[in-house]
Amino acid sequence: MKQNVTKEPAPAVALEGVALVRRVIDLMNQSPGRLPDSEGNPGGLVVLPDGVRPIIIGDLHANREHLQLIVNFENNRQDLESGRAVCILVGDALHDDRTGHMKEMDSSVGILDDVFQLFVKYPKNVYYIRGNHDSFDERLRKSGISPGVEFKNALLRAYGPDYVKAVGEFFEAMVYFIIGNGYVITHAGPPHGGIVRDELINIKKYPEKLHQLLWNRVNEFHGTPSLKEYSEKEIRLVLNLLGLPEDTHFIVGHNPIWSDGNKVGFWKDVIGIKNHHILQSGYGSQAPFITFDGKTMIVKTAAVEKPEEKYYV
Repeated sequence: MKQNVTKEPAPAVALEGVALVRRVIDLMNQSPGRLPDSEGNPGGLVVLPDGVRPIIIGDLHANREHLQLIVNFENNRQDLESGRAVCILVGDALHDDRTGHMKEMDSSVGILDDVFQLFVKYPKNVYYIRGNHDSFDERLRKSGISPGVEFKNALLRAYGPDYVKAVGEFFEAMVYFIIGNGYVITHAGPPHGGIVRDELINIKKYPEKLHQLLWNRVNEFHGTPSLKEYSEKEIRLVLNLLGLPEDTHFIVGHNPIWSDGNKVGFWKDVIGIKNHHILQSGYGSQAPFITFDGKTMIVKTAAVEKPEEKYYV
């Protein structure tokens, strides 16, 4: 007598290569809270849904270990799985910028895949704000090295031109600014003259302001800011134009101030600007990340023997 045999469903095929990149782009374009631009395309601004806890990770610069430490810290992974939390990368996950490591691109290739896997594993719960290193642009230079070109060549050798083209489209699909409950995040800093929501949504129509969101640095010396620097004036103007309270936390990466002896990677109230903070989560830091309990900011460190936890109301 012939028996009926129940077949197990075939395991899901893991995406890889160009198909993986395309899937991540689709997920980014459909991110909850991402507002459409004037042409109906995914815009540059995300307004996060209420009730989700952010896990805000600063510039990693190819430090794969710190990314994993933060994602696995305490209940972060469980909250991502349940949808109670979202992971926000503040840009520049790529390019080890330590002296002597700038041409080494294996770690950048690896962390890019780590980021892609996060998007696929936690769809609708991962956001990546574009940083100045998220580019193949040959004008990106440090110590005479063009990390964008080096990275492009490494991807070409590893995966070929179609993959490189897809990664370029991934860069272009990123968001530039996030508004949450009690905080805003961008990679580098506010542009001169401020910015309104419509400009953030349609940021690609405003290339100068887009450039400043990726490149501006805080004026550390309290003199007259250059066109590449911002001061408290720009912070307050942006918050006002966005209709946000003056005590909103303004969080950026990009511009570490290691010269002050900081070993954590978190600078609170930068140069005396209340509620303006710089976050670096890569090499030289203790893998800090920022989260919020309501409107209370909490800074945690994942790469020290006794993790630190600090609350800021």
